[in-house]
Amino acid sequence: MSFYQNILSITLLLCGLTDFLRIFRLGGITALGILTLIVAPISWILVFTRSKIPKAVLVVSSLVLFIIFALLDWLWHYSTLSTSIVTVVQNLSLYIAFVGFVVLSTIQSNRTFDPPNYISKSFPRAIKISVGLYGLSLLIFGPGTGLIMGPRSFALFAIIGMAWYLAVWRYHLPGGLLWASFTIIAIALSFSRTALLIALLLFPLSQISLKDLKGWMRMGLTIALIATVSYLAFTYVEPIRSRFTSVGDNATVGGVKINTSGRNVAWPVAYASAMESPWIGKGPGSVGIVLGERVGPAFIHPHNDYLRIFHDYGLIGLTFWLLGYWQLIIKTWQNWQWADQNDRANAHIHLAAFLALVAVSLGMLSDNVIVYIFSMAPLGILVGASLGSGSRRKKMIKKSTSTLSLVSSSLEQLSVQP
Repeated sequence: MSFYQNILSITLLLCGLTDFLRIFRLGGITALGILTLIVAPISWILVFTRSKIPKAVLVVSSLVLFIIFALLDWLWHYSTLSTSIVTVVQNLSLYIAFVGFVVLSTIQSNRTFDPPNYISKSFPRAIKISVGLYGLSLLIFGPGTGLIMGPRSFALFAIIGMAWYLAVWRYHLPGGLLWASFTIIAIALSFSRTALLIALLLFPLSQISLKDLKGWMRMGLTIALIATVSYLAFTYVEPIRSRFTSVGDNATVGGVKINTSGRNVAWPVAYASAMESPWIGKGPGSVGIVLGERVGPAFIHPHNDYLRIFHDYGLIGLTFWLLGYWQLIIKTWQNWQWADQNDRANAHIHLAAFLALVAVSLGMLSDNVIVYIFSMAPLGILVGASLGSGSRRKKMIKKSTSTLSLVSSSLEQLSVQP
C-alpha cells in the first residue's frame, strides 16, 4: 500500500479502538484528543500534496464553506469566547478532519479501478477489532460494561460498522450477516438506546428495493422480524427495558415512560441561548459553557448535534452543514443505484456509505456523534471511497461498454457485407 493508504488504514484501525485511548493522557488532554488534533491537519496536508484532484470532490463544497465559516466565526468571537483554546481547537478539528478525510479518501480511491485496501481490508478489520474487544469485555464484566471502551462510544462507532456489514450481507459477500448479527447484539448489550434503534432501522433500510415485488416482500419480512425481536427484547429483557424507561427523567410516549436522560432540560436551555445570536451563533464550543453554567457540570454536550451547530455557528453554519451533508447522502444514493445495476461488485461500498450517513444523521438527533473522531473519521473515509471509486469506475465501465458496443456494431456490419 502507498503512504496515503497506510495513513488511512492506521486511522481506521485506531478508530476501531473507539475511546480506549482515553486512558492515556498528556497533561490535561487525552490521547484521543491528541489523535484528533493530529489527524485534522494531516488529512488536509496530504490532500494538498496530491497533484491531481478529481471533480468528484466538488460535492463537498458546502462542507468546505462550513469549515471556512466556522474558522471565521471563531475569529469573530475570539475576544468574548470563554471556552479554552484547547477545547475550541479540538472542536474545530473534528469538522476539519471529517471533511478532510472525505476529500483525501475521494482522491485516493479515484486513482485505481479496484477498491483501495484501506476500505476493502482495513475498515472491516477495524470493525471486527472493535466488536471483538467489546464482546470480550461483555463476557468478562457483563452488559453495559465500560472497562475497555465506553458503551456509548463503542455503539456510535458500531452503527457505522453495522452499515458496512449490512451492505456486505445485501450483496451476499462473506461474513455479512454473521458480523452484522454480532454487532447488533453487542450494541444491544451496551445499553445504548439511540444506537440500538438506529441499528434496528438499518436492517430494513439495507434491504430496500423498490423495483419488484420480491424486493418489497424482502423488506417487509425484514421489518416484521426486527419489530418482533425488538418487542420481545423490550418486554422480556429487563436490563434493556430499564435502560429505556427507568433511568433518569422520563417523558410519556404512548402510555410508556421513556428515559430522556436530561435532554428535556438541556435542549430548551441550549435553544434559548442560541436564539440570542441566531445568525452566526456564539462561537465553537460555546454550547458546553452555557449548559455547564445553567444546567450543571454534568452537561457539557447538548445531546443533539444539530442544536450544537445552531448554537455555535448559527443558522448560516447550520445551513452550510445541512446542505453539504445532504449532498453526500444524495450522491452516495445515486452511486449505489447506478452500481446496483452496472457494478454490483462495488455496490456494497456505496450502500454502506449511504447507510452510514443516514445512521450518523439520526444519531445526531439525540447524541454527540459529531464530537467523536472515532465516528467522524471512518464516516469521512467511507464516504470518500464511495465518491472517488464510484466516479472512476462509472467512467471506465461506461467507456468499456461504449467500446464494446462500437466493436459489436462494426462486426455486425462486416458480417452483412457480401
